Amino acid sequence: MQWVNRDRDEEADDSSCTFCALPKRGDDRGTNVVARSEHVYVLLNNMPYNPGHLMVIPYDHGGKFHVLDEATVVDCIRTAQTAIAALNDALSPGGYNVGFNVGNAGGASIADHLHMHVIPRWESDTSFLPLTANTAVVEEAVAETYDRVSAALLDRELARPHPERDSVLLAGE
Repeated sequence: MQWVNRDRDEEADDSSCTFCALPKRGDDRGTNVVARSEHVYVLLNNMPYNPGHLMVIPYDHGGKFHVLDEATVVDCIRTAQTAIAALNDALSPGGYNVGFNVGNAGGASIADHLHMHVIPRWESDTSFLPLTANTAVVEEAVAETYDRVSAALLDRELARPHPERDSVLLAGE
């Protein structure tokens, strides 16, 4: 409901990219930034398809997958692996959809800043509502999921509380 009831006038005045602005705000819990690493951060989706739906987002602005530098690609994939391990512990899904929607035609809702979706899935997790009423049912508030995923991330070997924020700091090898 926080996302639905947000102040859209404030967004209209902000000419910067949402994915560039979020990690700079300093309120990781309020913006749902659950983890950070050197080249990417992890954001719980404000409008999740399922509980735990998150995105791994490079800090650098750009919408083209094929031009990402090697360090960002490696960090993105390793961070996604860590996030999936944490989601396994926190939510016990039966599977995942993982991937990038690149460009408007590829289904990206924010096409000018690349982001990888990690969507936990369960057997029969869709009902008739998405098909008949264009309505999704999400069974857990994002703030509750934030706490569960954050705790599970902190159980990872290379994770620790961020010294200045509410998010988890993920260290590379």
